[in-house]
Amino acid sequence: MSKTFKVIIGVLIIILIVAGIVFLVKNKKITSANTFKISVNSWVGYGPMYLAQDKGFFKDEGLDVQITNMEDTAQRKAAMIKGDVNALGDTVDLLVLSRAENVPSVTVLQVDESNGADGILATNNINSVRDLKGKKIAAQKNFVGESFLMYLLKKNSMSVDDVQIIDTESGAAGAAFVSGKVDAAVTFEPWLSKAKERKDGKVLISSADAPGVIVDTVSVNETYLKNNPENVKKFIKAWFKALDYWKNNSDESNQIMSKYYNVTPAEFKDLITGVKWPTYQENQTYFGTKSNPGKIYDIANTFIQVFQEMGSIKDKPDMTKAIDSSLLVNLNK
Repeated sequence: MSKTFKVIIGVLIIILIVAGIVFLVKNKKITSANTFKISVNSWVGYGPMYLAQDKGFFKDEGLDVQITNMEDTAQRKAAMIKGDVNALGDTVDLLVLSRAENVPSVTVLQVDESNGADGILATNNINSVRDLKGKKIAAQKNFVGESFLMYLLKKNSMSVDDVQIIDTESGAAGAAFVSGKVDAAVTFEPWLSKAKERKDGKVLISSADAPGVIVDTVSVNETYLKNNPENVKKFIKAWFKALDYWKNNSDESNQIMSKYYNVTPAEFKDLITGVKWPTYQENQTYFGTKSNPGKIYDIANTFIQVFQEMGSIKDKPDMTKAIDSSLLVNLNK
């Protein structure tokens, strides 16, 4: 091999190495240490996660986000405990139950807020929550709908003993009401819109009348959070990038997100009309700080009281360890 050829080969190798370094710097090389595994169910409120993934917002932050769909709550809790996932799509009521069961969940982000997508159907002779006393109510036990009902009863100085709950899957509960089988039902869209199909039917109260109660969050394994706070911050930043993109490019965004729910973009647009995706500023207000706690603490403490009265939990979980606002406070630092 000639000396000139060796020089050419050497130069080419150097060029390839430099090009590789430039590529990795520009693309923020993702290693196994930058992996974030999250489990969610098929609720449309989690749609912006898929948008962030498709548009490369997670990658831009140098994060490899792996989204797994799990419908069963117990399965998702087990995955968190075993370390199979680093985070869960959660609700505030389920966070309370999780901490009471020693699931190492710490909520760091308000993902969405039900803004009319959930509610209670009732007959026309029922005009207030207090009028539910003694009535048969179809509601899915150990699910967010039952928690919503219990929350409203508590706020109206009532308890679970004042009503008769018929354990019914949420969609079936709406159907049972429309067909006249029960006096009231806790359900969600599209059943709220179908209430008037029953002559004496109406929406008694919806989540829009009780803002901040039915809220989806991201809860992170406390060990992962302690060891990888920057990864969690990257996830949150990418989430808000996705929300901003959706606001400015809603048609394209809805088309992308709809694929993950096996619906058309038009159907997806309709599904999210009762969902609110809070801004960064609204997240900060909802979480507050340790010295000035936000509404999430009040909601959580009410659920604690409800679950203790129901016998669902015995000891009061320490929600100051279950709610972490520090990443939101220091997100851009």
